[in-house]
Amino acid sequence: MKRIIIIALVFLILLSTFSFSSIAQQERDIRIVSYDDGSYSVYSFEESISLLESLLGSLRSSTTKTATVKHYDSDSTLVWKAAITADFSYNGSTASCTRVSKSTTVYNSSWKCTSSSCSTSGATATGNFTFKKYTLGIPTQTINETISMTCDKNGNIT
Repeated sequence: MKRIIIIALVFLILLSTFSFSSIAQQERDIRIVSYDDGSYSVYSFEESISLLESLLGSLRSSTTKTATVKHYDSDSTLVWKAAITADFSYNGSTASCTRVSKSTTVYNSSWKCTSSSCSTSGATATGNFTFKKYTLGIPTQTINETISMTCDKNGNIT
């Protein structure tokens, strides 16, 4: 019996030291914003759940989330996307954002990301992005996007 307990403890210690790849990725659409020209933006949260996180469930005290906005033209073709990825820690009484990073991808050469920034404040991560559409080298449309995520004391993201 002692041997089984020792083996189980060693297994758990080894398990906790490995980084497991994602076994599930969920994406939830939050809202859609439509523009006069027929284009629209879709806002969503993505969550990757690792094998270790799924085994430990409620024992975890940190999480990583990604909030994304994808902009589509009037033909529903993806034009560009912007995202922030943030690490949050929580303990049941407080929460904080420990790191945030940003990324952009432009799929249509008429569009450019002209500025982007990200920041943390308490348990909130924020990204600010400006995208411009150019026609013959002249900006003809500007879209300013703000993406924000807040973690509560139990690890829920809004």
